[in-house]
Amino acid sequence: MFFPVDLDQTSLYRYVCRIPQKSKGGTKGAKTEPRRLHPLFLVDSEGKTIDWKLQSRIKAGESLPPLGQEGKGGEALRTHLRRKLVWQSLKKEAEHIGEVLVPYAFRHRYAKASHAAGFPVSNIAAAMGHTLEVHLESYARFIPDGTADLYAKRNTAKKRKAA
Repeated sequence: MFFPVDLDQTSLYRYVCRIPQKSKGGTKGAKTEPRRLHPLFLVDSEGKTIDWKLQSRIKAGESLPPLGQEGKGGEALRTHLRRKLVWQSLKKEAEHIGEVLVPYAFRHRYAKASHAAGFPVSNIAAAMGHTLEVHLESYARFIPDGTADLYAKRNTAKKRKAA
């Protein structure tokens, strides 16, 4: 699989955004509860935030890709992306380095960036429609290990207090 961890090095990575899908786990065929989608803006190679202004574009009449039949949004998205030149270009970049690009990479990028931003794991899981257990099963690898920093910060504070 070609995940955003690898996409970081490609020229087109900065254009990848979050696409929601049904969460893993639970009863087969069951759907997650409706939830608010929380945007996580991308940052370009110069550190500038990219805001696609989707809400204002939708209000102005621009439409989102059709999601087809209920419960088949992932398939409809895959079909929509296959028709886009930018997706075809990304797939060629992935193939060139021996990888495979899939639409699910959007979710991995969202999880990785959320963890890197330091958001609480429970909040990231909720935003993605996961239970905490399901989220950790799939995305624990993206949680930064700040253990040493936490202990150093606490010990520094204690030293100041003692002095």
